[in-house]
Amino acid sequence: MRFRREARHDRYDAIVVGSGLGGLTAASLLARAGQHVLVAERHDRPGGYAHAFKRGPYLFDSAVHLVGGCEPTPFEGGGLLYHVLESLGVREELEFARIDPLYTAVYPGLELVARAGLEEFIASHARAFPAERKGLEDLVSECLAIRDEARRAAELASPFDVMRAPGHFPTLLRYRRATLARVMDEHLDDARAKAVFATFWPYLGLPPSRVSFLYFATMLLSYVAEGAFYCKGSFQRLARALSDSIERDGGEVLLRSPVRRIVVERGRAAGIVLENGQRIAAPVVVSNADLRQTVEELAGEAKFPARWRRALARLEPSVSAFVTYAATDLDLRRAGATHETFVYETWDHDDAYRSTLSGRPVWWSATVPTLADPSLAPAGVHLLVLTALVPYAAARSWRAEKDGYVARMLEAAESRFPGLRANLRFAEGGTPRTLERYTRNSDGAIYGWALSPDQIGPGRPANAAPLPGLYLAGHWAQPGGGVYGVVTSGVNAARSILGVPTDGDLWRQLGERE
Repeated sequence: MRFRREARHDRYDAIVVGSGLGGLTAASLLARAGQHVLVAERHDRPGGYAHAFKRGPYLFDSAVHLVGGCEPTPFEGGGLLYHVLESLGVREELEFARIDPLYTAVYPGLELVARAGLEEFIASHARAFPAERKGLEDLVSECLAIRDEARRAAELASPFDVMRAPGHFPTLLRYRRATLARVMDEHLDDARAKAVFATFWPYLGLPPSRVSFLYFATMLLSYVAEGAFYCKGSFQRLARALSDSIERDGGEVLLRSPVRRIVVERGRAAGIVLENGQRIAAPVVVSNADLRQTVEELAGEAKFPARWRRALARLEPSVSAFVTYAATDLDLRRAGATHETFVYETWDHDDAYRSTLSGRPVWWSATVPTLADPSLAPAGVHLLVLTALVPYAAARSWRAEKDGYVARMLEAAESRFPGLRANLRFAEGGTPRTLERYTRNSDGAIYGWALSPDQIGPGRPANAAPLPGLYLAGHWAQPGGGVYGVVTSGVNAARSILGVPTDGDLWRQLGERE
């Protein structure tokens, strides 16, 4: 890609700081609506955690493994990502491979292959736990109700409007403070059935006893009901499609361009200053950056109300992760690999999470993207991405301990895929420090704020910041982390800036501009 030292213009309608999927979504929708938009990104490519990188002939996704709801005719007419891509006119530029099975769950004495599709997903679990079929059906029905009510809630002007219409959102209100563990206890008796149903919890960074049931249900149904997909050519292509759409609609994406500060004049955001000193004016600034850095370093704490700053200080960031990126000529398909495999040495997810916090996790996940897209590596070679959540503070020096973590993860993977180490072609570790360096997320937090019941939706900072002219997109803002959450945040920020009350109104408005 071409790089410029300065933006082409000194004034824009809107400036987006950071090009994660939340920022790119907001910027591309604003550009499509006719706004003159600038995106300033410190890295040499757009995407944030969705960026990809090459190591010799191997192309790795840095963090994103799956997305939901991006087929033209998914469950009930279209997921959010499908609507975004269609409204921007870029859906046909991307090829998504459907992922089914959704994942393989491995526990002591049990292995379960979870299929996509509502009936198939329930049946996968009911075969292992036949006495729990009714409870599983009821639990998935509750997840469906949450999904449907959340869609209707997205048509409201504010998430707080849900509280004003309790009769229309009974499930959302009933479970707004509930953890996944609490709701599973209402429907399932077998502790092992509960553990297997909660297999996906690392995707949200908290165990069932702490993670929001509303957020887990929304994530799970986005895959089970709307379909799980891998973006062929890596998720960098998704980020680049959004970036290219911004430039096609008259905007600009400036790479290798760190932002020194957000300009505040007469009590409102008024533009940015790049690290090279260029000052660029705009009546609207969208920050897709780490929120504490946005407040403390870019805009200045004194510009925000003291009460809001105190609430911000009470929020708990999410955990980080250690990732081993590997390539092997072992036939992982014949070895029983699926796109996503979760291996737990214990049935107790609280124990698994405690081991995570200690820096010695007794669980791990394996992603094999070449099962969906063999073009990521030479013929006969599979890519294998091993992931475990770990806190930034788990190591005194990640530089010194990185090789040890890689060796332990490969040893663990050998137990699942015998012959892996003998057939290894490449292996490299990505530490919490690596994640922090490339994204500037504090301590390498992978979901922004932790996804506990009190830190999703209205419990997170709103997309319109208390500093006029400043908006927030990404996993530090409403509604939460993960691809679905950050894309939603970008849509919400764009709607707020444009004064469009609902998602449906936005799609119609953009469709009329075609």
